[in-house]
Amino acid sequence: MRILFCDDDIKFMRSLRDLVSEYFRSSGLPEPEYLLCSSGSELLASGEVGEIAFLDVEMPGLDGIRTGEQLKKLNPRIKIIIVTSYSDYLDEAMKFHVFRYLSKPIDKQRLFRNLRDALYQINTYSKPIIIETAEGYKTLDAEDIICFESDSRRTAIHTLGGKILGKSGIEFWSKSIDVPSFFETSRGFIVNMKYVSSFDKETVKLTCGEYSVDAYLSRRKYRSFRDAYMQYVRSVQ
Repeated sequence: MRILFCDDDIKFMRSLRDLVSEYFRSSGLPEPEYLLCSSGSELLASGEVGEIAFLDVEMPGLDGIRTGEQLKKLNPRIKIIIVTSYSDYLDEAMKFHVFRYLSKPIDKQRLFRNLRDALYQINTYSKPIIIETAEGYKTLDAEDIICFESDSRRTAIHTLGGKILGKSGIEFWSKSIDVPSFFETSRGFIVNMKYVSSFDKETVKLTCGEYSVDAYLSRRKYRSFRDAYMQYVRSVQ
């Protein structure tokens, strides 16, 4: 695992790195690799793509928001934690699905909770899913799957890379998918709550960039979906 730090306050950045290192040691986890950069341009020029990134907002040149957007393009699964003394950027940061927003000075216990949650999501939602197609087998991370849609006796799997037609029916995925972010909204759809942009009593809209899918939501499942989605949102805040 590699963790990225980007802040023009070198002393603070090293202190934050030491706290992160303390978390891994105290948890009995293998020490990750660290990359420390004092600007967004320096970080992007390094070509490094980590699993977690701590980004300051206000830096000379490329700020943390723009840097985070570029990191997301390189690795959509990266967990970005914005670290700043300013709260004015919260709305802008949330537009590209920032994982957490920490205020300076850092609260150690909150930092540790956020690291625990980030590692949980990395290890759980990135679970490999094997899909049998007419051409052979494909392996995807669960986090890259937007939804499963019934297609006659087969299943159309909407992913970050486009649509894949799986040989197994939707019933197979209903019984076998065991990732917490997935919910069966009807007999024809299993959605990844990570990509929910809106929903009403009949439809769940899923979006990722320009790609979108409208999934049918059974009326009898509306309340259970609403409750599950609210719980999911709380778990990633």
